[in-house]
Amino acid sequence: MRKILTFVVALAGVLAIGVPAFAHHGDAAYDESKPVVLKDCQVTEYDWMNPHSLIKCDFKDESGKVQHWVTEIGSTPSMTLLGWSRNTMHQGDLITLYVWQSKTGLTVGRLNKLVLADGKELTDRDNKSPSRYGAPEK
Repeated sequence: MRKILTFVVALAGVLAIGVPAFAHHGDAAYDESKPVVLKDCQVTEYDWMNPHSLIKCDFKDESGKVQHWVTEIGSTPSMTLLGWSRNTMHQGDLITLYVWQSKTGLTVGRLNKLVLADGKELTDRDNKSPSRYGAPEK
């Protein structure tokens, strides 16, 4: 019985210590010096989900090579407050993305600003929200 109790206490301790490892991540993985502009990026998938929604799109670089980008935005409740919805964009839409790219150089990043085909601009944060990047670029 004592061995079982010791095991349970030890397991509880390991789990309690390990829980912070699964806490929310920061933005340190992104290059904050200047957003990458992806003009006329074609939406391939828009995943409206928690904890972060994803915008997946194809972008042709200057040489015509297609890059497959995945951009993260905030949670659905926070994005709804900023004017987003599950119907903000659809597969095939052409959009312009301003993205804080991963420091690894991979075609992934955090959204700074999005411009829809009709010219409507949406951001990941409002001007009052704290951000290591400051207010969205206009």
